Amino acid sequence: MIKNDNQNDDYQINIEENVLSHHDQQYYKLKLIVLGDSGVGKTNIIKKYVNDEFSSDTKATVGVEFFYKTFKINNDIIKLEIWDTAGQERYKSITSAYYRGSRGALIVYDITRVSSFESIERWMSEINEKVTGSLKMLVIGNKVDLEEERKVSIEEALSKAQSLSVPLLETSALESTNIDKAFKLLLKEMYKEFKKQQNIEKKDIKNKSEGMILDVDNKKKKSGCC
Repeated sequence: MIKNDNQNDDYQINIEENVLSHHDQQYYKLKLIVLGDSGVGKTNIIKKYVNDEFSSDTKATVGVEFFYKTFKINNDIIKLEIWDTAGQERYKSITSAYYRGSRGALIVYDITRVSSFESIERWMSEINEKVTGSLKMLVIGNKVDLEEERKVSIEEALSKAQSLSVPLLETSALESTNIDKAFKLLLKEMYKEFKKQQNIEKKDIKNKSEGMILDVDNKKKKSGCC
């Protein structure tokens, strides 16, 4: 279940996982942050995706932990750097420094805890305040394996996602439901934006270079006519 997802690709994107890149091989690093209140399952979501691991007694993250996964997307080697941030307010001063350079964000809430769902806007405000440049976001409603304890309906979640103009996906780290899909969806959008910016930068460099040549020619003409 995904809403507000742009399905129109400018070009075909082929993703190959777990590409082993040599130390001397060129690669691009894309930073992804995972945000949400404490206890929503951020660490288990990441570990299930990266290492296919799940722990029912995962301790709260202190500060920030790092995870990596490599891909070959089209002809580019991509190293996805996943930052698992603490959700506790007392670590806010620590985690605020780690937004820098992010190209994507997973915002996680627990479908059995209304308070974590209500925090979505706060986490989005944090992102908008601390991140400069374009950043792709995806909201995740985690723990769908606890359907009998659900407190946030799908309809309510979709309504909020639509009002915030962000895609929504429900997951279960325990049962691996939509975990791979969530990361692949966001990685795809991050890569598209990265290539778009890369092309813009190349055009800027070309335009500046051509402009410098014209300036030199103009100066020569002016000096010659005197």
